[in-house]
Order: sequence, then structure tokens, then C-alpha cells
Amino acid sequence: MLRSLSTRLSSWPQIRTWQSGLLLTLVTAIAVAVIRVTHLPLMPIDETRYLSVAWEMWQHHSFLVPLLNGETYAHKPPLLFWVIQAGWALFGTSDVVARLAVPAVGLLAFPLLVAIQREWPESQAPGMRWAPPVLLAMTMWFVYMALSMFDILLTTCFLVAVLGWVRYVHRDDRRWVWLAGFGLGLALLAKGPVILIYWLPLTLSMRFWRAEGVTIGARHYWAILPATLLGAAVVLAWAIPAAIDGGPAYAEAIFWGQSAGRVANAFDHARPWYWYLPLLPLLTLPWPTVWLWRRPLAGGSLERFALWGCLPPLAILSLVSGKQIHYLMPALPFLAIWVAGQIERHPPRRTWLYRILLLVLAGLMLALPEIAQRFYPLAPLSNATRLLALVPLAFIAWLSLHPRRVVMTLAWPLSLLALLVGLSPALTRYYDVTPIAREIGHQQQQGVPVAYIGDYADQFRFLGRLTHDMAVIDSDEVAAWSADHPQGALIEVLDEVSPAQRDAALFTQPYRGSVLVLMPTARYGLLDR
Repeated sequence: MLRSLSTRLSSWPQIRTWQSGLLLTLVTAIAVAVIRVTHLPLMPIDETRYLSVAWEMWQHHSFLVPLLNGETYAHKPPLLFWVIQAGWALFGTSDVVARLAVPAVGLLAFPLLVAIQREWPESQAPGMRWAPPVLLAMTMWFVYMALSMFDILLTTCFLVAVLGWVRYVHRDDRRWVWLAGFGLGLALLAKGPVILIYWLPLTLSMRFWRAEGVTIGARHYWAILPATLLGAAVVLAWAIPAAIDGGPAYAEAIFWGQSAGRVANAFDHARPWYWYLPLLPLLTLPWPTVWLWRRPLAGGSLERFALWGCLPPLAILSLVSGKQIHYLMPALPFLAIWVAGQIERHPPRRTWLYRILLLVLAGLMLALPEIAQRFYPLAPLSNATRLLALVPLAFIAWLSLHPRRVVMTLAWPLSLLALLVGLSPALTRYYDVTPIAREIGHQQQQGVPVAYIGDYADQFRFLGRLTHDMAVIDSDEVAAWSADHPQGALIEVLDEVSPAQRDAALFTQPYRGSVLVLMPTARYGLLDR
């Protein structure tokens, strides 16, 4: 009976048209995003900071200039904040709307990827049409797809530029240069000039990845300039009025800090040149387990296009001192195209490595209560959580019977989703700052001045719907601030607090392995640091 059911389910998605793989991807992505947003908290400090910036812009009707705790925020361009505010304008200012805004835009990456592929004749091969679900299954894409951060947004905007450029090259219609430039401008508005690391190698290498029969001439290379200048014009249409509105300091920050200044400060995350190489197999799981690395590495022009989209940026990023995992995000759609091509030429038949990977994940899920007790002692998990291990175990059985593409593309992301759902009570207890944010809002409504001791990333403004800026002080300024605000309250992150200190505090809660303490200034001396 199990074999018969597996056979019917496996045969259903044997795609004959590209829509099948895309539809499967969109349905799965929507389900995963909604479940994650409704079960997991906003993660401090990045997600909470970015939503607070969007909220403060919304409060002050500051469309051009991002704000953070009463000051201009020049670290990032405004597109992410505009997307979130667009969601609020359409559907209201709830947490769920704010958190679904970026995943909703990210869904566009999948049809864009399909549209790009269809510019090559070899994309008609059945396996090539599975690039969207291959992308969704990658660990790095799965992790970031539901986060209110810049990287999925940046990648989606860049795919707009790539679609315009590929259509210009293959159709020789200059109207598509406008789409390429506009998409590049959106990518620049999403995260600044870093996208040029992907844009320039891809456009300059078009002679090597064009479809068969397409002729590349000097006019194609000259077209790179107007497309790039159009992208610059899009971002300048925001930057110039924003610089005027934000003042000289903000103008200098956005024109210098987001371009040459970022290059000069690349050593902030200094790592060796080979740092990305051992991480790539982990970031692209489960696909390294399917024996994809067979010759030829590029069986056609579409796969050459895919390699040009990911290998030169990887080389450039490896040579830059500063490295972060999410810098690689725009390379993942190209890698998905290449993986789909490999699967098309070498259909997977032995999936024992993939099954071992799922078995390891199932073992972790069986031990979730013990793991939570070790790392999150204040948020014990029920023994019923172990039942979630049935998800990867079921996929192991399915893969054993029928190693189909649909099984491989669903097994890993849905198993990871089950793991996150199982851990969600512990993650909420230790990372959700909504309770203390609301308490801060309550104190501010009562007229109590509140100050944060240390580096403040505006974690509380959106979640607490705060209407007042937070005073930020150093530890050596506490005495003076307390003297000026005897009825105030202080927030500090401590490694631990005693029962007496907990009783004296207005509010305490776990926070990323430490404790957040909201203490009246009159009792602040009770805290041992």
C-alpha cells in the first residue's frame, strides 16, 4: 500500500511544463513563510532594528530618510523600509503584515528565475525546469526567505536586472536595457553598490554564455554603460533629495559610507580568502549529497551562464577582506540553474547520502527536549516534540522507494521547517523581546523616562510601538543620568540576576543567553555587574 501511494504521489509532479515546478515552489514557499512568521519571533538585533527603522519612518512620515532612535540611519538604502511600509499602507500595521512583506516580494524570485531560463532553448529539458524548487530547497535560501532583511530583496531586484539584460542579448531589442537598468537601480536601493560585484562580471561575459546562434557585437558591450547609468539614476533619484532633507552629515554618509567607505571598512569582518569554501557545502545542502559534481561542468550555454553568475562573484568576494555569509545570496539562483542542469543530465538514483543527512536531522529532532534543556533551560520542550522526527523519517522512506526530484526538493526544507517549529517555544522565550518592549511602552506612557545602557540597536521601538526616543548611555554615565531622572528606569543586559534583583526590577526576561533587566533608577545599585 505504501509503495502504491508513493508511486502515485511521485508520478503526479513529473512535469511536462515549466509551470508545474514553479507552482510547487510557490505553494511550498508561501506555506513555509506563513508558518515561520506565525511560529517564530523577530530575531534581534537585525530584524528588530530594521522593522523599528521602518516604523520610525512611518511615525514621522519620513519617506526619504530612514530613522533610528531619533537619528538618521545611513547604513542601508531605503527599499526594504519602503516595502514594509507599503504592506502597512495596504493591510494595516500589524506584526504579521510587516514580517510577510519581504517574503512576499521574495516570491517573485521564482517566476523571474523561470523567465530567465526560458531565454535558452535547453531550458525546455524537464530537469532544467526544476531550478525554482532547487533554489527553495537550499539551506541558505530557506533560512533567509522569511527574515525581514535585505538579502532576498536584493536578489529579487537583481533578477529583474538579469532578466532585462538576458532578453536584450538574446532578442537584440534595446527596450530591455531599460528593464535591466531599472532592476539594477532597485538592487542599488536595496543594499547599495555591492550588487555591482554580480552585475559587471555577468554583463561583461555575455559572449561566453549567450545562446547558440546569438551574435554579440560592440553595441552589446556599449549597452552596459546606459544600463548601469540608468541604475545609478534610479538610486540618485532617492539619494539627492534624501541628502538635502537629511543634512550634510547624512549626505556624506550615504554618498561615501555606502560606496567607497564600505570598501575602506571591509576589514570589519576580516576573514581569510578561503573562508567561503568550506561553508558552501553547508549553505547549499542538500544538493552536495546528490553527487552532482560530474563532467561536463557546463553542458550548454545556460549552464555556462549559471557559472558566470556565481563563480566570478565568489572569487571577488573571496579576495575582499570583509566576508559575511549573506553576501553570497545573489549567487544562489544561478547555482540553482546549474544544479538543475546537473540533475537533468545525471538523474539521481542513489540517494544514500541524502538519506543519511535526513537521518541526522531526525536524530536531532528526537533529542530536541534534551537539547533545549541544555541551551534553553527556561523553555523546556514537551516529549511530544520528538514526533516531528517523523517528517524526515517519512521522506527517507519515500526516497528509498522513489528518488524523484519532487521528493528531493521537498524533503530538506520541510524537515528544516519541522525542526524550527519544534524549537519555536524555546526560541520565542529567549529571543522575542515583545514582552519587555511593551513594558517599556507602558512606562513611557506613564511619563517614566527610560535609558538603555550600552549599544542600543532599537530592538524595542516597533515591537513596543514606542513613541519616544530611547536615551542611550554608557555605564559611566549612569550616575549622572539617574541624578537627573530620579523617577526613571534603566535597561541593561546582564549575564544573570539574583532573586533579590529580580524582585526589585520592573521587568526581566531571558535574552540571547543573558537577561534583560528594566530597573528603576532608585534601585539600580542592587545590580551586580
